[in-house]
Amino acid sequence: MPAILIHIAFGYILYRFITHFEKFKSLKNTYFLFLFLLGSLIPDIKYFVAWLTYLIFGSENFVVFSSLVVTHQIFGSFLVALLLSATLFRNKFKISFVVLTIGFLGHFFLDISQYPFASINHMQLFYPFSDKIFYINLGFINGIQVFEIFQYLILIIAFGLFIQSFIQSKIYRIKI
Repeated sequence: MPAILIHIAFGYILYRFITHFEKFKSLKNTYFLFLFLLGSLIPDIKYFVAWLTYLIFGSENFVVFSSLVVTHQIFGSFLVALLLSATLFRNKFKISFVVLTIGFLGHFFLDISQYPFASINHMQLFYPFSDKIFYINLGFINGIQVFEIFQYLILIIAFGLFIQSFIQSKIYRIKI
């Protein structure tokens, strides 16, 4: 299953969960939805850059690609979120930075739950400060890895929330 789809779906679930609380209702707009989704994709920015360099130069620039591996650690994602918040989203710097951070932490939660792939792909979240590999083994149910079931559950929940939001907006427009 494409990881980008799962990360976007989980970013959407985080957005809906957080904006459900009265204190954070003000975050319920397209701007913050975009930030949640962008934050959930920050650690995988290296794949976007590889794809872009392939389109521009006809082959992947492995020097650029390998240098962006740092985005798949908390420190690198933190720096990317900080740079994005300070440049592109500076009019709402603090809240943008927090939302992007929540998004990439959700990304890491999903990645470390993908045992044995997380242990193979070296989820060194605190690199360069620590080389400890993080993963959560959710186990198996009838020979099926639980993280695969977990991914489908995320997609179903996100799709259900999206449909519910769509229907709710149509009902709201009819009442007005």
